[in-house]
Amino acid sequence: MVPPPDPPHGRVDSRLNKSLVMFLAERGLQGEILHPREGIYKDLAAATCLEPDMMYVSEERVARKGKKRTSADIVFEYSSRSTASYDQTTKADTYLALRVRELWLIDSDNVSIEVRHARERDGQLAWEIHLYTRGEWAESEVLSGWKVSVGDLFEGLI
Repeated sequence: MVPPPDPPHGRVDSRLNKSLVMFLAERGLQGEILHPREGIYKDLAAATCLEPDMMYVSEERVARKGKKRTSADIVFEYSSRSTASYDQTTKADTYLALRVRELWLIDSDNVSIEVRHARERDGQLAWEIHLYTRGEWAESEVLSGWKVSVGDLFEGLI
């Protein structure tokens, strides 16, 4: 059995989830907010999948899903010292290959949110990276108008 993540993982997730739910409700947007054990499958025939800490899947992507989800609109990963390097490299590259449109890497050790947007450059997909720190607001492109205060997200937790 995999041990549970260390704090403040759960409280960061709760705050981010609440912000996202409120934004979707205020704008009457549909879609799903999912947490583990929901996965994104690398191959429809294989059992191999990634389980993001949280993901948003738009209504149109939900409708096309089929039996297994092969992508998401936004993926959220809560990094720790032990996972940060993997989240920023291997895992991020895999999400890009799976055509995830936006990736949020939430880092409680550095009190930051790195937001990556998938871009096509010279026929190849690449991440465009924006780093937000205390005193700034991390913003979504996929959900235009949704933004999160880095300071408020970590307030009282670090």
